[in-house]
Amino acid sequence: MRRRTSLRTLGISLLATTASLAALLTAGTAEAGPKVAIPCDADPLHCESAGVAFEYIDALPVEWNFDTGWVPQNSPLQVHIWAGVYANTRASLSGSYITTWNQDTPGLLGLRTPGNPMGGVLSFHYGAELGAQGAVHITVLGQQFDWVGDLPYIPQFDFQLDAMDKFDAWAFPPGFALTGQTQQQKLASISIGDIIGASIPGIDGGFELDVAMELKATYTTTQIVMTEAGSPVAGGPIVSQDGTSSMDYAGGAFTEVQIHPEGTVDYDGTIHLIPAFYVSLLGQDWQIPIADIPISFPITQTTWVFDPVTVHTPLPDLQLPVTEIDFGEVEIGQKNLEPFDLTNAGEAKLAVAISSDNDAFEVWDPSLELAHGETIQSAFRFVPNKAGDFTATVLLTSNDPDKPLQEVILHGKGVDGPPLVGEVEDPDSDEDIEAPASCACRTNNGTDTESGGLLLFGVGVALAALRSRKRRG
Repeated sequence: MRRRTSLRTLGISLLATTASLAALLTAGTAEAGPKVAIPCDADPLHCESAGVAFEYIDALPVEWNFDTGWVPQNSPLQVHIWAGVYANTRASLSGSYITTWNQDTPGLLGLRTPGNPMGGVLSFHYGAELGAQGAVHITVLGQQFDWVGDLPYIPQFDFQLDAMDKFDAWAFPPGFALTGQTQQQKLASISIGDIIGASIPGIDGGFELDVAMELKATYTTTQIVMTEAGSPVAGGPIVSQDGTSSMDYAGGAFTEVQIHPEGTVDYDGTIHLIPAFYVSLLGQDWQIPIADIPISFPITQTTWVFDPVTVHTPLPDLQLPVTEIDFGEVEIGQKNLEPFDLTNAGEAKLAVAISSDNDAFEVWDPSLELAHGETIQSAFRFVPNKAGDFTATVLLTSNDPDKPLQEVILHGKGVDGPPLVGEVEDPDSDEDIEAPASCACRTNNGTDTESGGLLLFGVGVALAALRSRKRRG
């Protein structure tokens, strides 16, 4: 049994080495920081996408120690075979994390995680270290011969089973199965006479051990989990290839979501131990009656939780300094311009369309695009065409995810201008009468005509006032 203890120690050492290697590989593939989403090609104003990749290395699923015990029972020749198995299984997955939004569902972001074609890789590497003992309990010519001891083989061997294949990520149910198997290999062929000849003189024979291994590992992604600030998103995990989710959004320059797959690996494997044990003594022959000792893997399923990846998604965010503007009184036919600032407080491009429901208020910039963090000064103009109060609702339509429609209310009052001077109107005629111009000259009788001019000017003013009242009436 000392050899069995040594084999177990060797198995633990091999597993520890594999685990250390896996840790190094995992560290080498760790994310340096958040993945930053970029605008989607198809709809850059309402969609952001980031590539994501995950890897899981199960370096120590189990230390499998197979032990046949003494077989076959009550046989003159018996073998006792055990095996220590070391293994690692690796899966890598890649796809995209996509955020979308639209005017129909303000404050709600749609989430998708399409997997990449051939974006999954599943591989396993399994090895075995075996040990064996033999027992001889035979009777020849009334004499009993017994022997129990190790069945060594030289050289030592490293029995390996490797397989790798690609699949479409994410391998949602029914998952992806990877199968590997080895050919039957002869791992030991020794002479019994060399081992127990001193104990049973004249004995001859041999021991051979063939081994074959087959394994089927099926990986299945059960869900893709997304959390924000440690809490699951409102729409829950994605559980199918075309599945969707959603998250609440109350404004801001960006979102940051942690995303990771969770899945299972089902193992279905067998080690085939095929011993041959035969001896000859004093003209009699014995051999072990076993052709194959199949031993199933004792573990059927493990659960994998991949390390999360953080995705930083820039978003547009329209900020308005005011939502109401009063132009005051403006003369009919005159114009009053009021400046108006728009700010993109987000990290993604902002597109704004501006329209008014009243022609008396003109929009200076019907459409604008603002880079992240940019402020643009636009304006509205009030042009009354009659006296009275005016009101307009200016609608700002943008790609802001939580406030795609915002309003600014405009007020103004149109008033009459001052009365016109220098024109008179004949009450009995529709034709205007111009007042004569005054002059500084005298008549032949010496009368100062300037007085006459002032009189006519006064009449002209009166007529003009009358004309003005008539028009307003």
